[in-house]
Amino acid sequence: MENRLLNLSRSPTHPQPLFPPYGAKGAAIVRCRTVAGLVLALLLSGCAVQPVSAPETSSAWSARQTALTQRTTWQADGRIGVVSGQDGWHANFQWAQQGLDYRIDLIGPLGQGRVVIQGGAREVSIQTQDGQHWTAPDPDALLEQSLGVSLPVTGLRYWIRGLPQPGPAPVLQTDAAGRLIRLEQNGWVIDYPAYVPTPILNLDLPERIVARRQDLSVKLVIEQWNL
Repeated sequence: MENRLLNLSRSPTHPQPLFPPYGAKGAAIVRCRTVAGLVLALLLSGCAVQPVSAPETSSAWSARQTALTQRTTWQADGRIGVVSGQDGWHANFQWAQQGLDYRIDLIGPLGQGRVVIQGGAREVSIQTQDGQHWTAPDPDALLEQSLGVSLPVTGLRYWIRGLPQPGPAPVLQTDAAGRLIRLEQNGWVIDYPAYVPTPILNLDLPERIVARRQDLSVKLVIEQWNL
């Protein structure tokens, strides 16, 4: 039985040199510009903007984190794209969460039909449209082993709402409203380029998310939130 879900496309890249070769005159110009740049940096260092206080101590972030954590039942619908090295796939998705239980439907990844991921506190299962079925304790490892798909389901359960995953202390950057703009955790860097308002006062939710780790990139566009 063929367990590979996706026929991954390849698009080799041809990196171009960042700068054209210089002659002797060009090299002198580069050296002069480098020295000038260092001097300017030293002159400006005295008036550099001081970093803001850590977002963990920000009242806006604390209030937002509490409100998001209390929302244990939600649904997000949208599109997902994953690139691993030179391979990639994309699909529509529906993610329904109720407490510790969740169901993720990946719809039409490269024409492969529907893949259903269902999990809870102890076990996760994957079922494909052609009847293949697998179970395991860890969703990330199960997706990789059964379908060859790299997707950080464990972290995305929190990251998709703009929250860090419980565990190792993350590195956070927030805006004035307390919304995450960047999160670094477990080797991943997650950026939040856009948020969308919700009917709940002062609780915007992510509209676009980009998560990267080494040569793996996961992009989410959330088209609809239900709380």
